[in-house]
Amino acid sequence: MDNFFAAISLFRRRKYDECIEVCNGLLLQQQPAQHNALHQGPWELKMRSMTQRVYIDDVEADDDVAGIPAAKSTPGDECSAHVTSLQRPEPAVAAACIIVYLDPHHAATKNHCKHDAAAAAGSVPMASATRGTDDGPQDILDTQTIATAPRPGTSIRTAKPMATATGTTTTTAANRPRTGTGRPITGISRPGTLSLQRPGSTLGNRTAPRTASRTAGGSARQMRLGSASMFAAGDPTGPLFHISRLHPDKYADRDALSKPLFQYLYYHEGDIRKAMALCDAVLNRRRLRAGPDEQDELAQPRSGSARLDTGSDWWWNTQKARCLIAIGCPREAEPYLRKALQELLHPDVVLLLARIYVKIDQPMAALEVCRTALEKLPNEIVLLTQQARILELVGNLTTSVRRYRQIAVLDPMNTEALACIAVSYFYANQPETALLYYRRILALGAHSAELYCNIGLCCLYGGQLDLVFPCFQRALRMATGSELRADIWYNLSFVAMTTGDIHLARRCLRLCIAANGSHGSALNNMAVLVARQKQYHKAKSYLVAARTALPASDEIGHNLKFIENFQ
Repeated sequence: MDNFFAAISLFRRRKYDECIEVCNGLLLQQQPAQHNALHQGPWELKMRSMTQRVYIDDVEADDDVAGIPAAKSTPGDECSAHVTSLQRPEPAVAAACIIVYLDPHHAATKNHCKHDAAAAAGSVPMASATRGTDDGPQDILDTQTIATAPRPGTSIRTAKPMATATGTTTTTAANRPRTGTGRPITGISRPGTLSLQRPGSTLGNRTAPRTASRTAGGSARQMRLGSASMFAAGDPTGPLFHISRLHPDKYADRDALSKPLFQYLYYHEGDIRKAMALCDAVLNRRRLRAGPDEQDELAQPRSGSARLDTGSDWWWNTQKARCLIAIGCPREAEPYLRKALQELLHPDVVLLLARIYVKIDQPMAALEVCRTALEKLPNEIVLLTQQARILELVGNLTTSVRRYRQIAVLDPMNTEALACIAVSYFYANQPETALLYYRRILALGAHSAELYCNIGLCCLYGGQLDLVFPCFQRALRMATGSELRADIWYNLSFVAMTTGDIHLARRCLRLCIAANGSHGSALNNMAVLVARQKQYHKAKSYLVAARTALPASDEIGHNLKFIENFQ
């Protein structure tokens, strides 16, 4: 078989490493005639193989939600705003599609946290209040003023919990533990919830893409760049892929090569600026080839937005918007996505547009985009999932769970829908029903430490005490990191306290602190147990360490003031 056709066969079978080796041999043989047409095929095939080897679908991978970047998370972001003396809400583990921990305390009690219901979202032009006697009339007539107090119920950051009574059970967003940014934890950890990680997590320490924006770059792209840098070491044909020598105008007319080149620049190299320059070159070339009538029609600027490129290809408009989102310009990306939707209603375009509105804290606009798309694409699972996530962010958990039920009917193997429904039942004091959903997820093959931990908690509240410790033993055996192991030991301490074994609870807390010395809730609970033995100096040292780990916790501050009375 010809080597080039063998490389194509390897690429179709997703054997990218072997395909790259074959392409390297072909490129080394043809290096003296680099400008020959025979050189383009192996070069393009190798470029596509290198891209697919590190490709991660980043349509949903975004760490910035409602304008709150992950880099600004506080040490208490992984736990709820309500931390008790003996247990705390468990954090979401930042790995894509992993079941998050349940909160044993919120299932045992019905303490409803009261959150400020500030008005919300909007970026709505309105007349501002008079600030002075001289500039008052100008301010009233100023249509460019942005509202500082947005309308209630339209913001993610100031979402008000919505209560719905069903029989004797009341389900509200306050029943669940909330993150440091005020959002209720979800049933599954997604790329967009990586801000729940602790500040010391290694997920936030990878190389960022080469952009001019500080807010650019989600974790998915950072992981791609880390993998790409490892694969690029020792590449014998590396000089053929010099990005600094690339001229976008040279490839604008070559449709078969421009798309793989863009994907290589964006996904493999992480050079957003160069990828956006290629998009501009292609769109400008297509605009020049369009007729005068079409140019006049497409070049009409929208009010309040930048002038659109007149490219007729929805794919390139989408990629231009993707680059603008990556460099932190979501408003400039919006008209490109609108233009792409006019040419082709694609779910990825709808998701990117909804992602823009979520980023700028306009969840109602994102929901409207999804609703309009669902009218033409009914029962599209990715759009229903996006709707459910946004409803969960704004605190409308009842409607969110209804969407997840609809997804579960359409796709019974959807792990995210099953996990979110299980979390809803758990915090509605129905652990037996939640256990059925978690067992369904287990039957689908999703074996993880978090899942076994959640099953153990459901068994604890469901009265199946003989299955509690075996589930936690399995969770400990499957735990891969020290922080994950610390969280499991913390949950075991709560189980021990529930059964009345204070000695076992103390040992579990010690193991938790040994695995993670900055586990603030474990330090706080250890201080409470030590204070019961009247060792107040030791209890104060634990509380000081807990305050260092969780400076925003009111519970720890109250305990510190209380312990000082005994010294």
